[in-house]
Amino acid sequence: MKKLLAFFLISALSFGAMAQDDGDLYELSLEDLMQIDIYSVSKKAESLFDAPLSSSTLTSDEIVNSGATSIPEALRLIPGLIVREQANGVYDVHLRGLDNLTRYGNAADAGNLITLIMIDGRPVFNNNLGGVYWEAIPIGLIDVERIEVVRGPSAPLYGPNAVAGVINIITKNITKDGVTAHADLRAGTNNTQIGGVNVGYKFSEKFSAALSGNFEIRDRHDDQYFDYATGSFTDYANITDITPNYIKDQDQALDKKGVNLFMDYTPTERFSLQLQSGLQDASIQKVYQDNTYTPFSNGSYESKYVSINTTFNNLRGRFSFVDGYDNLDKAATFPLLKYDYKTIDASIEYDLSINEKLSIRPGLSYQSAQYSDEPYVDPENGILGVLNDEQTIRSFAGSLGFDYDLTEDWRIVGGIRMDKFSTPDEAYISYQLATTYNLNEKNLIRAVYAKSNSGSFIGPNYVNIVFPSNGNIVNYTGNEDLDLFQIQMVELGYRSKISNNLELNIELFRQVAENAYVIIFDAAPGLVSYTYENIDAKAKQNGVTLSANYVASNKFQVKPFITYQKTEVEDLPTGYRTANVDPVNNINNTVDVDNDQTPSLFGGLYLNYKPVKNLNINLNPYYMGEQNQYSFYSLSNPASDIGEIDSKLILNAKIGYDITKNINIYLNARNLADNDSREFIGADRNGRLLLGGVRVQL
Repeated sequence: MKKLLAFFLISALSFGAMAQDDGDLYELSLEDLMQIDIYSVSKKAESLFDAPLSSSTLTSDEIVNSGATSIPEALRLIPGLIVREQANGVYDVHLRGLDNLTRYGNAADAGNLITLIMIDGRPVFNNNLGGVYWEAIPIGLIDVERIEVVRGPSAPLYGPNAVAGVINIITKNITKDGVTAHADLRAGTNNTQIGGVNVGYKFSEKFSAALSGNFEIRDRHDDQYFDYATGSFTDYANITDITPNYIKDQDQALDKKGVNLFMDYTPTERFSLQLQSGLQDASIQKVYQDNTYTPFSNGSYESKYVSINTTFNNLRGRFSFVDGYDNLDKAATFPLLKYDYKTIDASIEYDLSINEKLSIRPGLSYQSAQYSDEPYVDPENGILGVLNDEQTIRSFAGSLGFDYDLTEDWRIVGGIRMDKFSTPDEAYISYQLATTYNLNEKNLIRAVYAKSNSGSFIGPNYVNIVFPSNGNIVNYTGNEDLDLFQIQMVELGYRSKISNNLELNIELFRQVAENAYVIIFDAAPGLVSYTYENIDAKAKQNGVTLSANYVASNKFQVKPFITYQKTEVEDLPTGYRTANVDPVNNINNTVDVDNDQTPSLFGGLYLNYKPVKNLNINLNPYYMGEQNQYSFYSLSNPASDIGEIDSKLILNAKIGYDITKNINIYLNARNLADNDSREFIGADRNGRLLLGGVRVQL
């Protein structure tokens, strides 16, 4: 940790000595680079310095300069995010950690189920098992104007599933009259081909529209798989008892395509309407649905969506509809892991100014998630799915937020929300109270107390599989009465403008998580049962995040950040079986453990240098400390080292050159030092990726 702290301080201070000359002014002024606004903290534009919550904004310029090849990889440029690569371009993203608290479930449980991902305020959360499938996001980097991240429970603002925080991806607006066009095409090693085109037209001051397309084609870095039977990595042909075509394309990591339409109609200052629509198709190989052979499996996703946002005076409304299809394991024949789904998300809010100091925001929302595998199953002929039915979860919510300037320097912001779920048939209350105090123009302190809960998921509530096996009846059963996972947080923060070109941000946080659930195995004569149940385990996390922004001139900027956290889990069962099945490792015997599933230390650096007007050089290393990841395999094979993940420093670099005002060519190296140690249990060794590309802006 001392080495990383030294790295942080050296980056923030001594790097700046390299570029003290102010030089020529380019596209962004020094003030522009230091003063970035954020919307997602309080649903109104405000400076990052004044925002009452832990938050960050990543701009499109920073993403382009860094050479990030996808939206989840770009998140490595933001404080507090743990981004682990499973295969080429396939990522698992966590906010501050608190992942896989139950340890011994399947790989889906180890994914991020508690961070809400949004596109322009539209949730893109998966309602089957929770979390987000990054490969199923329809937009690409070519569409992104900025990414805003709010760290900490935020359900009062954005609803359930904003348990650990919010990642809001904001798409581009057309500001120039006439035609606007952006294109970025790159290709390189491992048959990696990435591209995006966004073409828009501003017909008048009132109406604009844009059409975009994006794609990613990537092969794996690795040619081996972990074999559960032997406990070692081996060639695909040597995996014990595997079906020859269980994994269809063993070389491919990702094949993703998306098309989107964006329309903006603003006839008056009082009224605006934005419409977005699109579709996506993706095939992926990742660690997700555990099988009897190996952690990797093939998945595919298809969806189409429409989203409408409208504003009339102080009234804001949003409606979105998604029609999709997921196949979580394309080779699975029993049970089938594919289904259709339809989701609806609608909300309305009203901004009411009581006086110059106080404003309130009442709101109502409705969510519906309908999932069905009926078109694919035939129970009478033994073709079963995970639901064997159509199931729907609905929720209604009311919320109230307020923003009060107690004095010129003291601000209080808060909110409360009640969600009424159809499953479980209960009401959950989330709340948030934050305050900031300006010690003077250059120093601000803040405090936050918040509580948020997850939503209800189709799989844990409604899984329903019954089949005969070896003279027994095997039964997988969901639980409609599961308590929803929740986090409570206390946070203290300090921001300082040390000088006109150096800012420092400190976040101290404590989070407590409870209401985790697992699948419990039980057996009786003639019956084997697997049932979802809550456990009493409670996780406690303490941590600190340091970040800085140093702009020596319009030619040079450096933004280092680092997080240290420690998480402990109390009353973790030694196994998810009843005492009848296992008298030692069962649900009744518990231990207190350190949750080393997540690295204790992680962070990175954004360093951008423009020595001459046409040349840009960027370095953005990312670091994760060692960790010990777990799965169901870890419980039955405690001596295995498959989950021991070494610390890793990933050095990324990009050099770009403007051959004309509108055309830029570049060389891009991801993981330049070729550190190919694994970042996720049972995943690939991902080494260096070299790319060349061209970017055009009109």
